[in-house]
Amino acid sequence: GLIMSKTLKKKKHWSSKVQECAVSWGNAGELSAVLEIRGGAEHGEFPHLGQVLSDALPGPGDVLLEVNGTPVSGLTNRDTLAVVRHFREPLRLKTVKP
Repeated sequence: GLIMSKTLKKKKHWSSKVQECAVSWGNAGELSAVLEIRGGAEHGEFPHLGQVLSDALPGPGDVLLEVNGTPVSGLTNRDTLAVVRHFREPLRLKTVKP
C-alpha cells in the first residue's frame, strides 16, 4: 500500500498547481505567434512553453499537460503542434510549473 499512497500524493500535489488558461492569437494568425512550444518526447522531456508573448499566459518553462482536454505530455514536439493546429481558438491549455 505504501507505493500507492506515494503516487496519490504526487498526483494531488500536481493537480493543485495545474493552471488552465484560454489562448487566442487573433490577428497573429496562429498560436506560434504568441506562444512557443518546446521540448517533446524526442528530447526526453515533456512539451513545455518556450517564449510567451502574452501576459495572460503561464510562464516559460511551464509543462504543457493538455490542449482542449487532449493530453499531450507524452507526445513529441511535432505531434503536440499537430494537436494545437487541429483546434480553433481559443485553446484551453492546462499547464503546471515544473
